[in-house]
Amino acid sequence: MILTARTISLLVMMALATGGAAWGVHGVMAPAGDTGVDYGLDTNGNGTFDWLVVEAAPALPEAGTWDVYADLSTLKPPTTGSCGVGGLPPPVPILAASEAYGPIAWVYERYFFPAGPATVRMAFAGTDIARAGVDGPYVVHARLSLGGFPYPGIRAPEPIPGDGFLEWNYTTKGYAVGEFESPLRPAFFPGPHADASVDMDADGLADFLEMTADVQVNVAGHYSLYGSLSEKAASDVVRMIAYGSRDVDLATADTQVLLRFRGDQIRQAGVDGPWDFSLTLYGPVDDRYLNGTIPADSGFLRPGLVFYPEMLCGSTATYRADAFDDTPEFLRYTGRFEEATPDEDADGLHDALVLRAEVDVLVPAAFDVSGVLLPVGGSVEVARTAGWAWLPEGRQWVEFVFPGPQIRGSGVDGPYAATLSLTPMEGGIDPVTTFVTLAYRATDFDDGSADVVGYWIGNLTVTPANSSVRISAVVVRGNDLLTVVLEDTFQVTVTDASGAVVGSFKERVSLPSGGSEQAFSFIVDALAAGTYTITAVLGPPDQPVDTRTVVVSV
Repeated sequence: MILTARTISLLVMMALATGGAAWGVHGVMAPAGDTGVDYGLDTNGNGTFDWLVVEAAPALPEAGTWDVYADLSTLKPPTTGSCGVGGLPPPVPILAASEAYGPIAWVYERYFFPAGPATVRMAFAGTDIARAGVDGPYVVHARLSLGGFPYPGIRAPEPIPGDGFLEWNYTTKGYAVGEFESPLRPAFFPGPHADASVDMDADGLADFLEMTADVQVNVAGHYSLYGSLSEKAASDVVRMIAYGSRDVDLATADTQVLLRFRGDQIRQAGVDGPWDFSLTLYGPVDDRYLNGTIPADSGFLRPGLVFYPEMLCGSTATYRADAFDDTPEFLRYTGRFEEATPDEDADGLHDALVLRAEVDVLVPAAFDVSGVLLPVGGSVEVARTAGWAWLPEGRQWVEFVFPGPQIRGSGVDGPYAATLSLTPMEGGIDPVTTFVTLAYRATDFDDGSADVVGYWIGNLTVTPANSSVRISAVVVRGNDLLTVVLEDTFQVTVTDASGAVVGSFKERVSLPSGGSEQAFSFIVDALAAGTYTITAVLGPPDQPVDTRTVVVSV
């Protein structure tokens, strides 16, 4: 079985949408004749099947909780479209074998069964089948396994029985694909699209390749758009040229979406166009679709609280890779600035000088944020700030927070010349700008300790239970005003009475803003009776920011 270039591209794009989730793919099963029953089930009374229910009757060798994995394939190839087999992204990438195509739908269930004959019921979503667009009969491949690990921290009986695995293959009767419930398409690509290179700084080299595509929106909301450029396939090997993503708010209308591919990626790839492209649209992802208020007649069914993705594939126009810039502009300042002097503790002194700059972000990216205050016409540093921020595409404000104690300690009165810098972490042009503040007196700022940002272990709770201990901890950041993400490490060690380590955990701490918290939980089991010491260390062990110790008996 060979994964084609289109199939691999589809797998990559769908994996991105699911936060990196991976699918196990097996050889597509040929038609088989195991005994079973199948029927369509209409649950909402609209005359189409919401489910294809398949019942197997295996003889189970042992009583226990069985995991049931099953997938559905077709005996006919789906229609081939520009995005590969099927023309639309199916639930999982469709693989072609000699006698079947799929999977087009899948199911996972978990039941307790006694030993002996059993009825195992599997229900495939009708919308999955309708989306594949292929009439039945369909091929079912089911795998039943005893044991497993249903929940983190809960152990399955060991050893797992060697006979605790069964496979069941079955072919359904014929169905017309029109008998199944059609999925709701909140937004889709009707087809028209265009691409063009864009030179933002007029230096003769293109900073981006802009792709626009028509979209018909049936449900307004917040959507995510992903795209990739790849070398035109001459084999089954896919060579990525560039990629991009952004979030978009779409109103109910016929509209367009725009996605920019970075010129530095295209130039670095060194492959001239035309290139194959794929655009994938996910959503809407608004809260109203996740809090149980989905309209009853929306057609919103399995596989879960997300709609099916929509995909558009094709080829770009001809471009030269060396016509693109290796240092593109990621953002531009609009020229609008604001400033504020907050007094959080109401002591009559400014805690910080907050400067805000409006920027137009051309591609979403992570940026190093830094700024320096100097007296106008002078060279003595008054204050400095540094941090990082993820900036989505579009116009927005970025804050530069200069601590009041630094300004007071400098003894230099304003106005100040603020040099503001936003440097893309992945490289590119650093658009530095200078802004002159209002006049301030250094003594108007707070004289608290400068450069001290507090974060600590808020609590450490250890609960013994039979032969295990459960550990809960919270790391807390103080109410500072700095726009800096504090990152550190958090390590928990469990030792017995002899000093031997019986459990150790290390996690990364990320506190994005003042007042934020991060919770951690761990469990150590299979402990012998005795006394145990639990030590939590925030920061490097040789120079810890904070430590906590708890002693318990098991």
